[in-house]
Amino acid sequence: MRPAGTGTYRGVSAEQRREQRRRRLLDAGMDIIATQGWAATTVRGVCEQAKVGPRFFYESFDDLDTLAAAVHDEIVESALGRALDAVASADQDPHSRLTAGIGTIIVELTEDPRRARVAFAEAHGSETLMRRRFTAMRTIAQVVRQQTEQFVELPDSPTGSAKGEAVLQAFAQLLTGGVAEVVLVWLDGGLDMNRDELVQTCVEFTLTMLDRLPEMANRVGDRLDTPAG
Repeated sequence: MRPAGTGTYRGVSAEQRREQRRRRLLDAGMDIIATQGWAATTVRGVCEQAKVGPRFFYESFDDLDTLAAAVHDEIVESALGRALDAVASADQDPHSRLTAGIGTIIVELTEDPRRARVAFAEAHGSETLMRRRFTAMRTIAQVVRQQTEQFVELPDSPTGSAKGEAVLQAFAQLLTGGVAEVVLVWLDGGLDMNRDELVQTCVEFTLTMLDRLPEMANRVGDRLDTPAG
């Protein structure tokens, strides 16, 4: 029996029940988007899988787009947060920090492959997910850029600094997008390596690019400073 005025039923408060329903809807949304695709995702299907009545769907989400955005944000924020924690706990040398950061993100997104598919693949079928993917990639690239600054000395002249910053930003975007695509290819069986080998391959590519960044920044700057003939 529910105590009068408390909203508690069988020891569970109304707020707790709302959170439980929301959690089930998020889990169902991720599963359907990842396994059936965005085009097949419906409010009815999500509610049936979550065992939540349709009226309760709108208690937590305005529409399917809102649900998709919440699912995507949760996946990305969890992966990025854990990666930053891993980097902070790693040794200070570049190899250790890159292995911690890249490795944690790859593990976070591939332990449950549905996460990578929602974060990277299914975005192409939904404008909302595509915007979320774009924002997430920019956010991750910004973190990569900030971390990279600790390892690389770029040109220090006023002109060189500006061009070096542009090269650094390009590197961060290339790395972020490249790792995302490599993860999808690996999940699809397109790379004959285990996950540890996948992580180390990404780390070695990154270290190689980091070694070349100062030279690249100088070469880009020299070419841009050379007047057209």
